[in-house]
Amino acid sequence: MHQEEFTRTILVHKNKMYRFALSIMGNEHEAKDVVQDVMLKLWETRMELEDKLNLEAWCITLTRNKSLDKIKRMGRKLKSNLDDVGMKLVSDNPLPDTYTIQNDTMNNVSEALLKLPEQQKAVFQLRDVEGYSYLEICEALNMEMSKVKVYIFRARKSIKESLEKINSYGQ
Repeated sequence: MHQEEFTRTILVHKNKMYRFALSIMGNEHEAKDVVQDVMLKLWETRMELEDKLNLEAWCITLTRNKSLDKIKRMGRKLKSNLDDVGMKLVSDNPLPDTYTIQNDTMNNVSEALLKLPEQQKAVFQLRDVEGYSYLEICEALNMEMSKVKVYIFRARKSIKESLEKINSYGQ
């Protein structure tokens, strides 16, 4: 694979890889480091990439693995920061009370996500934040379709229950 083909087939996924790494790492600098490491690995193994059927899924898989390896090395817990990956509920010019309610809701969703198990968090991120199809998630995470569906169902249910618990407080 030559540089032009690498640019055309691999570099187009850089932003998705960054957003996914950021959702796992919770830190822009660390997410950029992960993507840089993955890009370097992809470049070094570019001749073997021609055998891969879905390069986007392969890029996401490598990004996930590198992110998790880095977290394990650092001895940190996963952190999800949805505000940094573009999931904002706030409109352009909200009223102050609207902004406060939306900000509180976003904080509550973020807190609920932090409580999810690692697999549920990764699947939820890919499906509901990044917009991946079930099949793409299966390929990216090397997971069976039934497990992907179960993890998404459980993640959504857990987040919903957390929000209902918060919203029903005092009623």
